[in-house]
Formats: sequence, C-alpha cells, structure tokens
Amino acid sequence: MSVSTELEFKNYYIEKLYVTANVETGVMVNRSGRRMIALTNDFLLGLHRALEKECGDRVGHVLHHCGRKWGRNFGTCLDNAWSEFYQCPMQDFPLSFFQSLLIQEFGHNGWGNLTIDYTHFEKGVIVLGLEGAIMAEITQQELDYPADTLTGGIFAGMFTHFIGKEIDSLQSQCNKQGNGESRFLLSDTKRIQELRSWNTQRKPHQELLDHLLSIQS
Repeated sequence: MSVSTELEFKNYYIEKLYVTANVETGVMVNRSGRRMIALTNDFLLGLHRALEKECGDRVGHVLHHCGRKWGRNFGTCLDNAWSEFYQCPMQDFPLSFFQSLLIQEFGHNGWGNLTIDYTHFEKGVIVLGLEGAIMAEITQQELDYPADTLTGGIFAGMFTHFIGKEIDSLQSQCNKQGNGESRFLLSDTKRIQELRSWNTQRKPHQELLDHLLSIQS
C-alpha cells in the first residue's frame, strides 16, 4: 500500500476531535495539545491601533517581522504534529496531501480560505490566495501599506520551515482594496527584497508577479 493511500485513511481535522473544550478548567486545546484561544475583531483592531501608535511608519515592517518569526515556529509545530499523527515524516507527504492539510489548518482556525498556486514553482515562486483575511476585515481605515502584512510574515516564516530555505513574501493584492481575495508572492529573500525595493505601490498583482519572475535568483 502506498504512503499516499495510508495517509488518506486518517483525518487530523475531524471536527469533533480537532478541538476539545474543558468547561471546568476553561481551557480549549487541539488534538496535538496546543491551547486554542478565540480573539474577537475588537481585540485585533485594538492591537493593530496600538502598534500603529507605537511604531508609526514602521508598523508594517514590525507586523511582517513578528509574523515571520511566529510563522517559522508555527511551521515547526505543524510539522511535528502532522508527522506524529500520521506516523510519517512531513517531507514524505505527497504535495497534494500537504496542501490539503495546510488549507484545513487555516480554515479550522478561522484565518480564511487559503489557495496555493504552484504554477511558477520551478521558477522559484509560489502564489498564495486568502479569502476572508483577518486583518483586512478588521482594519477600518485606509492604509498606506498592505492590510495583511502580519499574515504575509506568517506565510514567509511557515514556508521557510516547510521548504528548508529562507523564504520571504510580498502582498501583491489586498482584500481591503476591494479585491475578492488577498494575494501573496513567496520566493527567496533576495528576490523579494529586490521586488520590494521596486515601487510596488498601486501596481496590480500580475505586474508584480511578472516583475518577480524576471528577477534572477
């Protein structure tokens, strides 16, 4: 029996087993034992406003950096949890199975509907789409930086762990600006830094993607 077939017999994200709440202790954990908490939009909005006041023009950079650091640790947690549950190293998962798990992780945590596009993977680029991105929905005022900077950093950190090399991301489309979904371009840090140094403001997703693909790694 193939590894792919064996993995399909088990589902880490079965609804009744993924999250367990103990009313007596007031603690909710997922099936790997990690404590889960629910954050309201008001809490996230207040956090965002506090960071804006504290960091000023650098708030976008700070959010991206925090997200990237946390995302790397979170990627490690997912790797350990999935590998233990399926009794198979995550690096041996079929790509479609890994993608399914990651999409379910985002959906079950309320982070949005994730899509992963590997069309340009051989050229060193991954395109992520996210409907219902958290920060885009709670941010009330217009911003001069992408609303989902924190999420972009999380993606960069997670895929740095998953791929095993330093990955960074740039948000190329924002749900806050009236688009159907937020989009993120992932590639190695040198290429993303070069793309970021370009005047990316107000440029459409496809133009940013084309420019990234033209940058040599």
